[in-house]
Amino acid sequence: MLPLEYIVKVVIITSSGALSPGPLTASTIAAGSSEGWKNGFKISVGHMIVEMPLVFLIAFGIATLLATPVIERVISFAGGSLLILLGAFMLKDVFKKDFGDENVSSNAVRSPLMIGILLSLFNPYFLVWWILVGGALVIEAILLAGLIGVGLMFIAHIWMDYAWLMLLSELSKKGKQILKTKGYKILLAGISLALIFFGIDFISLSIFGSGILL
Repeated sequence: MLPLEYIVKVVIITSSGALSPGPLTASTIAAGSSEGWKNGFKISVGHMIVEMPLVFLIAFGIATLLATPVIERVISFAGGSLLILLGAFMLKDVFKKDFGDENVSSNAVRSPLMIGILLSLFNPYFLVWWILVGGALVIEAILLAGLIGVGLMFIAHIWMDYAWLMLLSELSKKGKQILKTKGYKILLAGISLALIFFGIDFISLSIFGSGILL
């Protein structure tokens, strides 16, 4: 078993990754407008499908191979292209004449599960965070309780992803009802532009070696 103070440390440190604004957060807000917390749950599952193997790759010392400059640039470019396309499709949905009808505002997020997978798989900041920051927690978990400790550490982290993304999705659905069509259109337009900005940041990281945000 892991000491309580270590679990608390995991929750505090990993919250910097789970709760920070980013492409996954923005996409979750967009996806939540149709099915609320259910889409947040699906996105969380997709995110976990990528995150859990990565954590154990770090435990076995293999994930450092993914941090090579070439791999990082490929991930950055692919992720940036994906975000720009997603943002553009969302922006197109916002300006549809039938905006406000069921599911129209989230047409660009047709598969929340795939969005969770792709926006995790092609997010260079996600990869770097786990190798540099999360990696220290993984090593400590191994020293305390072996691979079982890594599993327990992951559980102490992943519940925050589920809770946060499901909450955002449900709030998004409520917000659509409160803001009505015009207000929600403005919100989704802002989210679309944010995704495009994140995409440009990723591509900048790929081409120039540094992102706009860092």
